[in-house]
Amino acid sequence: MEPITDKASFDRVRTLPAALLLKHGTRCPISANARSEVASFAKSNPSVPIYSLDVTEHGDLSREVAQSLGVHHESPQLFLLREGQPAWHTEHYEISADDIGHRLKAK
Repeated sequence: MEPITDKASFDRVRTLPAALLLKHGTRCPISANARSEVASFAKSNPSVPIYSLDVTEHGDLSREVAQSLGVHHESPQLFLLREGQPAWHTEHYEISADDIGHRLKAK
């Protein structure tokens, strides 16, 4: 997972045809579970671009990202972006490697 630490890096992610973006907290056990699920998915799908945004370190950016995507801020929260727009999002314990795979296959 490549970290997003500023608006410019988020803007670059939005130019990709498809990407996953995980917003998470570093001290949250639910976020740890979400990171584990995304890492599991990444291991089996190395060609899928995956980015992470630490909401503890970059809270203002995290809220700005949620607002620009038109989705209420949650943490952890996972987005599937297609052409820079949220095609799907989920949060908390709903984040799973299997679900990510199914969502990526769906058009």
